[in-house]
Amino acid sequence: MKILFIQQDVFKNYGIMMLSAILKKNGHECDILIDCLEKDLTCKIKSIKPYIIGFSITTTRYSWMIDLAKMVKSKFKIPILVGGPHPTFFPEIINEDFIDIVCIGEGEYAILELLDKLENGEDINNIKNLWVKEGRKIFRNQIRNLIEDLDSLPYADRDLYKKYTLLRNQNTDVFMASRGCPYNCTFCFNKRYNNLYRGKGKILRRRSILSLINEIKRIVSNNRNVNYLIFLDDTFILGPRNWFIEFLTKYKHEIGLPFSITARADLVDEEIIKILKEAGCNSIRMGIESANPYLREKVLKKEITNKQIEYATKVIKNNKIKLQLYNILGTPGETLDTALETYELSYKLHPHYAWCSLMQPYPGTEIMEIAKEQKLIREDYGFEDLDNSYFSTLPLNITNKKEIVNLQKLFQFGNVFRIPKSLIKILIKLPYNRIFELIFKINYAIGIKRMDNLSWNYVFRVSMHSKGYFRKQESLNAARFS
Repeated sequence: MKILFIQQDVFKNYGIMMLSAILKKNGHECDILIDCLEKDLTCKIKSIKPYIIGFSITTTRYSWMIDLAKMVKSKFKIPILVGGPHPTFFPEIINEDFIDIVCIGEGEYAILELLDKLENGEDINNIKNLWVKEGRKIFRNQIRNLIEDLDSLPYADRDLYKKYTLLRNQNTDVFMASRGCPYNCTFCFNKRYNNLYRGKGKILRRRSILSLINEIKRIVSNNRNVNYLIFLDDTFILGPRNWFIEFLTKYKHEIGLPFSITARADLVDEEIIKILKEAGCNSIRMGIESANPYLREKVLKKEITNKQIEYATKVIKNNKIKLQLYNILGTPGETLDTALETYELSYKLHPHYAWCSLMQPYPGTEIMEIAKEQKLIREDYGFEDLDNSYFSTLPLNITNKKEIVNLQKLFQFGNVFRIPKSLIKILIKLPYNRIFELIFKINYAIGIKRMDNLSWNYVFRVSMHSKGYFRKQESLNAARFS
């Protein structure tokens, strides 16, 4: 049985690689098409001849998926399966004429069971984690338990992307040591995800050290281009301390390549950072979101303090590990003063990369409900309104919106060139302009290049494939502030 995955972005989708791995292990065929890298998508689909087509999407990819799925359905009589974060929380999208099956939550064993039954001509209407449409009837099946033994899964199928030179020759590769995040940030999907799986197994699950080390060894030996690893875990250092000490000791002696992780400030201490540094940790991503304690703790429910942020930053920088701080501007309750407070804290901490985004209240999250209660967003705000990129605008109607958006564009620039708050306050009063947008994009490219050791060739080529979208985004931004 052959399944074809289609994605929009130019990167290795770890979830799709895991699905492909377990399907191939059980005798099925998998292929991938990256929309923006294909000149004639219809022709490629025709030549691949899949039995089923799969999309794994976040909410920001919903509009793209709709347009493409409609086109596919109009030209091919092929079942369409949609999974990933968006359909997990909004399985009702199965009511769309062009969607036949929706996968909710972890998909490995659900999709495997689906393809096995399709191949054997068996009934597919009672597969856990799947909503299946048959004519006008929809079968809404229950969620199965979380996969607790992550070692039972095969290694991610990186061969899936070898057809694309850009990804085949990439100097970085991605890994996951764990699944699950127990925190309750209001802007994140994890809180609702954990509620969905309540009583269905442990939230935080971790692979064995042997499994992870062996996978890394295999990938590095098979691809000599790889000289840097990125761990995608929500919070890499969350868990038993002895696991990290043993893993990082083995990693240092058996792998030895530089790598990056994501951490929380309240989990950082001198011991773990020194061990990370000795093992080869080159950069750490850490979210502070807002410098204002009320916004961060009461609205965003980040549950970390300024003291913890300042301590973690000091320890990481003292150990000469590059630091990327995540910030969000435009939270409900944000004012120009609190936004500048966040800039000032970042200026003081002086990370290597001060990433700053604008609040995107995803439907279904707690922050969306807060925004609606405060009447900061249109009642009919929906999936199609979400910007399709990190270069997003601010959908909330807050005071000093223009200045806050301008501050986001100049955030990293100001940190790099040490522009004090007094001067930034003057600059952000200027009309929205393309120079600010250009500054933001250049700093974004430089930042991700430095933090994850990406090659300039990869960064440049990805930006070229995305340039049409960026031009469209600039026009939309300009219109909103004209």
